[in-house]
Amino acid sequence: MNIPPDSSSRAVLTALVGNSIVTTAKFVGWTISFSPSMLAEAVHSLADSLNQVLLFVGIRHGMGKPTPSYPFGKGRARYIWNLVSAMGIFFVGFGFTVYHGVLKLFESTSSSESVHMGWEPLVILVLSLVVESYTLWIAVDSINKSRGDKDILEFISVGDDPTVVAVLLEDLIAVIGVFIALMGILISRQMQSPVPDAIASIIVGCLLGMMAIILSIANGRILMGVSAGVDEETEIREFLESYPAVERVVSLKTAVMAPGSLRLAIEVEFHGGILINRPQIERDAERIRDGEDPAYILFETAERMVRTVGREINKLESDLIKRFPQIHMIDLEVN
Repeated sequence: MNIPPDSSSRAVLTALVGNSIVTTAKFVGWTISFSPSMLAEAVHSLADSLNQVLLFVGIRHGMGKPTPSYPFGKGRARYIWNLVSAMGIFFVGFGFTVYHGVLKLFESTSSSESVHMGWEPLVILVLSLVVESYTLWIAVDSINKSRGDKDILEFISVGDDPTVVAVLLEDLIAVIGVFIALMGILISRQMQSPVPDAIASIIVGCLLGMMAIILSIANGRILMGVSAGVDEETEIREFLESYPAVERVVSLKTAVMAPGSLRLAIEVEFHGGILINRPQIERDAERIRDGEDPAYILFETAERMVRTVGREINKLESDLIKRFPQIHMIDLEVN
C-alpha cells in the first residue's frame, strides 16, 4: 500500500500506532484496577484508534482522481469520513464514558466501600502520557507545516484540513484526559473514595463530546461549500482587477474542494479596446472600400474576435493558476 506523503497522513499514522499501544495498556490497567477513569481512558484511546483508521480511509478516498461519475474528483470524501469519525467520538467516546462515569458515581455515593488499587494503573497512565505527548508533538509539527501564516486557533476554526485538526484535538484531549485520570485515581487513593475517580471519568467524556462537536462543525462547513475566506478572495480579486484585459470583476466566488484545492467562479468584463486588433480592423475596412463582400469580411472579423476572446480567457486562467496554485477549477463567465 502506498502511503500518501502529506502531513495529515504522518500525523494520523503516528497517532494510530501510539493509540493502539496505549489502548492495550489502558485496558490491562482497567482489568487490574476496575477504575472508571481508567476505563474511560481505555475507551477514549480505543475510540481514537478507530477514528484514526477512519481518518486514514478518508485521506485515501479523497485522493481519488476525477472520473466521469466524479468529474471534480473525490477531495471532499475526506470531510465525509472525518464527519463519520466525529460522530463515532461523540456516541462511543462521550456517550459510553459519561454513562459509565455517572453510573459509578451513583454507586460510589450509595456505598461506603473503600478504594483498593495498586500502583499498576498509575504506571500505565504515566507511560501513556509519554506516548500521547509524543503523538501530540507530531500533530503540532504537522499543523505548523500546513497552517502557513495562520495561527493555530485560526487554522482550527477556518482551515481546510480538519483531518490534522482532528488528530491534534484527539491527542491534546488524550494528554489532558490521562492527566485527569491520574488525578482522579490519586485523589481517590488519598481520600479512600471512588467519587473523584468517577468524576474524572465524566470529565474525560465531556471533553470527548466537546471535541466531537468542534470536528463536526469544522467538517460540516466545508461540506456545505465554505469559501476560501475574505483575505484570499480579496487577493484574487485584486489580481483580476489589475489584469490588463479585465475591466471589471462582476462576481467572484470560491469553494473549498479539498485541502489546498479551491474552485473559483468568476464573472468579468474584458476591455474591448485591448482585445480589438485595430490594424486588422482597418485592413478589413479597406477591403470593404475596395469592393469585397462586406458580409464575408464581417464574418471573418467576428470569428477572429471569438478566437481572440477564447485565447484571452485561456491566458487569464493560466495566469490565475500560476499565481494561485491552490485554484484547481475555474468557472469563468464573460459579461
